[in-house]
Amino acid sequence: MYVVSRNLTSTLCNEPIRDKGLEFRVVNFLLGSMALGLVIMRLFFKKYLSTSKRLGLDDWTILAGLILGVPSVVIQVFFLTPTGLGRDIWTLDIPTLLAFGHYFYVMEILYLTLMMLIKVALSLFYLSIFPGTVIRRLLWVTVAFHVACGLAFILKTVLQCTPVAYNWEKFNGDASTTGHCVDINASGWVNGVIGVVADIWLFALPLTQLKRLTLHWKKKVAAAIMFLTGAIITIVSMLRLKSLVHFANSYNPTWDQWSVVFWSTIEVSVGFICTCLPALRLILMRMYPQTFKSDSYASSSFTSRNLYRRSSISRIVDEGCENDLVDLSQSNLIPAHLQDTLKDNEDGSGARSGKIRIQSLQALPLDENSMKGTARDQTAARKQSAND
Repeated sequence: MYVVSRNLTSTLCNEPIRDKGLEFRVVNFLLGSMALGLVIMRLFFKKYLSTSKRLGLDDWTILAGLILGVPSVVIQVFFLTPTGLGRDIWTLDIPTLLAFGHYFYVMEILYLTLMMLIKVALSLFYLSIFPGTVIRRLLWVTVAFHVACGLAFILKTVLQCTPVAYNWEKFNGDASTTGHCVDINASGWVNGVIGVVADIWLFALPLTQLKRLTLHWKKKVAAAIMFLTGAIITIVSMLRLKSLVHFANSYNPTWDQWSVVFWSTIEVSVGFICTCLPALRLILMRMYPQTFKSDSYASSSFTSRNLYRRSSISRIVDEGCENDLVDLSQSNLIPAHLQDTLKDNEDGSGARSGKIRIQSLQALPLDENSMKGTARDQTAARKQSAND
């Protein structure tokens, strides 16, 4: 009855037809294209250009998100928007409203699935960085929480109305249509609040590990900025909460649900972008080494073993914590009396010729005396060669 009277009022008063479909399409195309490009670039870099040349668990998770994200954008732009999203319900006919209900129901499920995959991917990325036992246990618990919570809300959404078809048949305007739903608005608020809290936990947890890294303060700042990109998702999630006021609780759902879908789209796109920023940094370092070069290798003079330790840890951060191998067989930085150590490492571990894992640098007992001894050995060797 409300819809009929409102339609009559709108017609008699010659009110302009409101339509925010174009704005939604533009945001979808811009953010969707950016997220798609960064994800593809990240996967290509990890598979073909990184030292490991393999995809990690976080990469496979993002790939799964990409597979679902592309059809999500297609549904929103070419199906959900043309069937009334961003328009007043009284300007639409019944078949269009039924189609809107179908697509909105599908998008609810896709949104929950994509956000679960994004949060799991971030957690798995942190697992590839931090070796500490406590932090890894916390991160695995975080992964389990996101999976369990995500699956619970997905199942709730699938079965939120009885029968399931009532999710869209409630828009047919027929009073004889029977069915009921759980409090969708309340469950939306619960999911939104849990999401914000989980986001805060996810970007705060790695920050607690910065003090354990023996890096130059500039590198600590760079690492902090990388981790704080997760705060962007948190901000968007908070802004999305405001849109839930009329979620599943409106006489004009095609208009009022626009803000929910709009902010949900931004949240998912920003989530994909943030998960790709660490890989983007490595790509920029590869493309512009002079601009983004690590200061860990800028100096050729080493005066203590602490510099070696800082250099190796810094390299781990720069290379994406992949435990890459470093060729040291021809390096003049390794004292002669330690060459046997490298050879033993090579022979005992079966590693490729002249390569050891960078963590092994931390075990080398380098100090000023050993460096001076190396210089004397090299000078004596040159004199002996000249005499011969």
